Amino acid sequence: MSNLAAVTIRNIECSPAVQDALRIDRSAIASLLRLSARIGRDPLLVHASSGNTSLKLNGTLWIKASGKWLANADQEAILVPVALSECLQRMNEGRPFAAADPSTCTNALSPSIETFMHAVLPQRFVVHVHCVNTLAWAVRSDAPFRLEEKLSGLSWQWIPYLPSGLPLARAVQIASSMRPQTNIFVLGNHGLVVSGEDCAEVDSVLAEVQRRLSVHPRPFPQPKFDILQRAQRISGWRLPDSESLHSLGTDAISRRIIKGGVLYPCQAIFLRPSFTFLGTPFDLSSAASQVRPLDMSCPFLIVEGSGILINDGITAADYAVLNGFSEVVRRIDMSAPLRYLTDDEVTSVLSDDGHRYRISAESSALRPLAHA
Repeated sequence: MSNLAAVTIRNIECSPAVQDALRIDRSAIASLLRLSARIGRDPLLVHASSGNTSLKLNGTLWIKASGKWLANADQEAILVPVALSECLQRMNEGRPFAAADPSTCTNALSPSIETFMHAVLPQRFVVHVHCVNTLAWAVRSDAPFRLEEKLSGLSWQWIPYLPSGLPLARAVQIASSMRPQTNIFVLGNHGLVVSGEDCAEVDSVLAEVQRRLSVHPRPFPQPKFDILQRAQRISGWRLPDSESLHSLGTDAISRRIIKGGVLYPCQAIFLRPSFTFLGTPFDLSSAASQVRPLDMSCPFLIVEGSGILINDGITAADYAVLNGFSEVVRRIDMSAPLRYLTDDEVTSVLSDDGHRYRISAESSALRPLAHA
């Protein structure tokens, strides 16, 4: 327990007086940090800085800071304290927390955009993840009907897509007030929320939801490395480390799905609202004219039928989200009716807050874990 205690006190952004007061409850926070790090390192649950965890303790909500990586919970400060009463008052008054600007406040931590959602839930521990299996169901227009069958017997509710922050928190608050025993929320086009009175309970519920919603990823044709290497020489881009990423180019079903639009917010924030496709066969001059101007704007390029190339400037956060995105798409059935984000919803996602979130996510990456 001594190691966990040290992690608990070191990885919290608060004053010495608050830290001293916390020592009697350090096991609860240590449990949250341990769970946060573990789920943050599971690429089927969390991608880059997505997801957030929290604990309500003696009138204080300890919440993951915006842009921080859960995977780093045992290596750096990721939690910030928020007075629960003040948080709920802000929500009732419609006053969001001001986000720190990572370009000017590199050491500042600000509460997650989902702080209000964590605050309104009655349970002590709350975990929000972008589980790839959940997302494969949550982007379907028939999701409520299909999930009723999958999650039968569990205390769960469906929340149709709403922007993060106040709109989503208010919907969760209303749903929770109607059925306070609910400990599972599936968020349309967004992810999964589970809660409980201790970490063991949350861990157990999360594992059960994962088991029930598990989808075997679709096999994909092998990449055509001869064509990719030709495109690589033309563009100066490179092959990705993960061979499964090539499914975005080799799998016709995946290509059809992603051409339809934006499935969930992180896709738009980190991977851009639309992707660049390079058709084959191609001649050297036309291919060069297509790919060379894109270096500063696209993290990756899809070579249709062959695989993908990634930009040398791709960030650790972009790469992690790209891996998660490919896993989600491979779990969507070819006949699934999909609900894409509307143009207005994508515009809202790509607001100034979305831009700040992406910058802070990249600045918070610890390189040894960036591609884990």
